[in-house]
Amino acid sequence: MNKIKDKLTKFFKSLSIKRKILLIFYIQVTIPLVLIVYMNYKISSDIIYKKSVAYTQNILHTIELRLNDYVNNLIMVSQDFLYDKKIYDVISNNNAYESPLIEYENETEINNALKKIVLSRQEIQSICLISSDGEFYSADNNSRKLSIKEAISDVKEDIHDKARNKMGKATWFVEAEGNIAENVYFARTIYNKDNFREIGLMVIMFKKDYLITAFNDLSTVDIPKIAVISSQNELIASRDQNIDYLFEYEIQNNIIDSRGAFIDNREEALVSYVSMQEPSWRIITYISLNQLYREINLLRNWIILLSIISVSLLSVFGLLISFDLISPINRLVKGMKKIQKGQWIVNMDEDRGDELGFLSKTFNEMTKEIDHLVNRIYREQLTRKDAEIKALQSQINPHFLFNTLESINWMAQLNSVPEISETVTALSSLMEVSIGRDDRLITIEEEFIYIDNYIIILKKRFEDRITLEKNLQREVMEIKIPRLLIQPLIENAVYHGLEKTRNKGIIKLNAGIFGEEVVIEVIDNGLGIEKDELEIINDKLSMDNETYFRSLENNKRKSIGIENVNRRIKLLYGEEYTLKLESVPGEYTKVIVRIPYLKTNAGRDFGV
Repeated sequence: MNKIKDKLTKFFKSLSIKRKILLIFYIQVTIPLVLIVYMNYKISSDIIYKKSVAYTQNILHTIELRLNDYVNNLIMVSQDFLYDKKIYDVISNNNAYESPLIEYENETEINNALKKIVLSRQEIQSICLISSDGEFYSADNNSRKLSIKEAISDVKEDIHDKARNKMGKATWFVEAEGNIAENVYFARTIYNKDNFREIGLMVIMFKKDYLITAFNDLSTVDIPKIAVISSQNELIASRDQNIDYLFEYEIQNNIIDSRGAFIDNREEALVSYVSMQEPSWRIITYISLNQLYREINLLRNWIILLSIISVSLLSVFGLLISFDLISPINRLVKGMKKIQKGQWIVNMDEDRGDELGFLSKTFNEMTKEIDHLVNRIYREQLTRKDAEIKALQSQINPHFLFNTLESINWMAQLNSVPEISETVTALSSLMEVSIGRDDRLITIEEEFIYIDNYIIILKKRFEDRITLEKNLQREVMEIKIPRLLIQPLIENAVYHGLEKTRNKGIIKLNAGIFGEEVVIEVIDNGLGIEKDELEIINDKLSMDNETYFRSLENNKRKSIGIENVNRRIKLLYGEEYTLKLESVPGEYTKVIVRIPYLKTNAGRDFGV
């Protein structure tokens, strides 16, 4: 994975700016368009699917209600017929010893009653009553050549067994050839009211074509494939006979609830179904997804076409913008190549008001500045020799100054003025360390001697208002540090902390070794520093040297002594070592110096 990432990164970096701009442009345009097209198609498809399922379920529910009405009507017909006392007496054989004439009249009366039912009910094709002793009464609709007696001759026993299992309740029997139902029968056994002994069987042949009226008058233009199927997967009625698809195992296996819908991805069709309780029939419809999503597919194609047109137009627009951006950059690159060859002054067109115009203007100024600097360096090389000669001559001046101070000290002793002698001696020691010695590093002990001399001079001015307290570990005394590293901090504490207060000033000087660092603290009880100013000072002290020196061009320097010490520490020991100030206004100010202990202990000469 990392190798692929590295290759892609390398490939992207190797592209020209023009190609990078075009690549980013295409990504920014293409991804949103693809997402818009996809989300629009997905959401629209989901909405159409839900509406289609709801619509088909409403259609199937209507068909279910109509079929239930047909079933309930047949149940009512059968009940009314069986509750007829005359018919019940004949079937139950209560008048077993009547004359043939009466038997003929009874048979005629029953047949006429059956005929009346057949003629009054459009859904009934034929009806028959079979007594327990084998008497057969029937009536047929003349639309069929085959009578019910002939029709049920082969299935009478099966119908009788199924009806007997229902114990007097209505049952349905489908006589089928293959998967196609030939006849649909409604049957129920007849029992004696007194002893519940079976006395006969009623069979009604349902007019199969009449079932189609349950859905023919419905608005099903978009869903022409509707079928009623028995629990044994026998086609009872349908609009289209070419529905073998509904008998496939995958379809039947998905019909598990009383009602529902699912997508058959193999055949790309939406299948919706409703299962009836009695009879155990299923009403199924299906519609091709191409037909279902016809309009949304058309919309998708239009969106894709508009997206292609939009991307093409935006591509032209992107090319124009990229040419506008790349042309001045190429001119800048050519100008830089000329500078590499030694042509210092190269002028670029400054006819733009944007960032590239600013770059061109800055580039022109830079070439002029380079030309100026090249000439200035040449002049500086000429004057450097004069500066070196003057520096050699200036080394004579400190010796003259030391001799003069020694003469003043001798005269003060001759005239018995010890204050002047002490002050001159201290001043001479301070000047010796600042300008009169060549040592780059001195011990902390020597540095503190110079600090004592500095305090002596200060006491001539402030008298007893200043006190120096030292808390030093013995181990630090021999550690070497740059000259005048601590004295400027003492001076800063006096002039910025103690000079402006009338209270007695106390300066605490702490030094010790902590881990791999030497820590020196200068603490005064002066005015302190406000929080905002303290943050500004610490931020400036934490700057690296390059940033700090660059900031000096625009800002006026404050706290020169502290900044000088801080920069020397960073230059000598590294950017991680720095000064830090802590202060509470009106209470104290603490300056903390941290330098490496192991490096200094190694005797390394860092230089000043």
